Amino acid sequence: MKVVDVRTMRLEGPQQHSVGAKTGRRVVKLIVRVDADNGLYGLGEADDFMGVREAIEYIKACLVGRSPFDVRPLLSEMLYGTLPPHPTNARYDGRTFKTRVPTLFGIPVALCSPTATPTGPIVWGMSGVEIALCDLVGKALGTPVYNLLGGKFRDRVRIYLDRSSPIASNDLEAWKKMAAEVVEGGFTQMKFDAEYVAPEHTLDVWNRSLTTQQLRQIHERLNAVRQTVGWGVEICLDAHMHYNTNDAIRLANELAPLKLMWLEDPTPITNPDACAMVKENSPIPICVGEMFIAEQFRLFIDRKACDIIHPDVMFSGGLHETRKIADYAELHYLPMAMHTNGGSLATIAAAHVAAASRNFLGLEYHHIENRWVSEFVRREGVALFKDGYLPLTDAPGLGVELDPDICQQYLFPGESLF
Repeated sequence: MKVVDVRTMRLEGPQQHSVGAKTGRRVVKLIVRVDADNGLYGLGEADDFMGVREAIEYIKACLVGRSPFDVRPLLSEMLYGTLPPHPTNARYDGRTFKTRVPTLFGIPVALCSPTATPTGPIVWGMSGVEIALCDLVGKALGTPVYNLLGGKFRDRVRIYLDRSSPIASNDLEAWKKMAAEVVEGGFTQMKFDAEYVAPEHTLDVWNRSLTTQQLRQIHERLNAVRQTVGWGVEICLDAHMHYNTNDAIRLANELAPLKLMWLEDPTPITNPDACAMVKENSPIPICVGEMFIAEQFRLFIDRKACDIIHPDVMFSGGLHETRKIADYAELHYLPMAMHTNGGSLATIAAAHVAAASRNFLGLEYHHIENRWVSEFVRREGVALFKDGYLPLTDAPGLGVELDPDICQQYLFPGESLF
């Protein structure tokens, strides 16, 4: 079996609830399809960040004609290159690259990634392609992807809803209503965005700080959530890498009585020492890593800069890389939550990793109001969520198919259906 094509398709539709409860925005989802010469194909999802589609065009030129079973060698080649004379099946001479595809020294790259670094668009694009390869291989072997990852520890995967904040963030009743709706939907874990809990008290948008009044208001509003849901529901808080170390510590101590499950990305994530300082002084577990590849997780874990890891299969390099990350954390007895702002396809793909990872805690989902995002792929007779969990099936691959009607309805202008 050989790869004959790699294609992408962009969908776009309304986003009913975004960060800070913003409405009226549009959300874009980028679907990846890898076709084999025997008629089988695999589906993946990548985030539509700058440069991702160009990276996938480059990956396509390197991947066509090769075995889809070589998932990890292909990923390693794309991120790190190989030594000359290079593998015979990875010869770049004679391959057709579109002119807009990045090259180094004017020629296709074999000695390193096409951007000379394993981070950024090349790993984001390869993540989507790797998910599609896993789906294709699972279909070819007639087995679910979680079996390719070592087998499943659980039959269903706990979901946590990212709620950001209500529209009226200064209204305690709005916080109580939002929290109650999460629980009524069957979910037992939710997350809010620190910078949107009391944004009216931000005095300086540049200096990474929190005022004392803002800290008190954040406590009051999240306490309303805690009183509404009780102690049987987990509450998390995302700081989106915004704060200085001192105010991140102040925030953690202010919220200590609420027993949050974690405080996420309290400081900018390029400095493990700063995050370690927060962790050492925080009564709340510190969670990091949504944009990390495996090597970055190693740096933070070895520096003891986090309590919980938080990889995203669309940014880490895909499913196998995330499993590797999970196992490294497990060796240090650190739990793994899973970030995703992807659609139903990426969420189901991440659930296969979650099922196959002993130290899994919860998988994020943003789009509970955006029905089309939940429905552009379908699983025969199985809803995306049930009782706050994503149930797994024994269908081959990821067990999903695109819904052609929904994809047609939300097709981005100028795009074509697969």
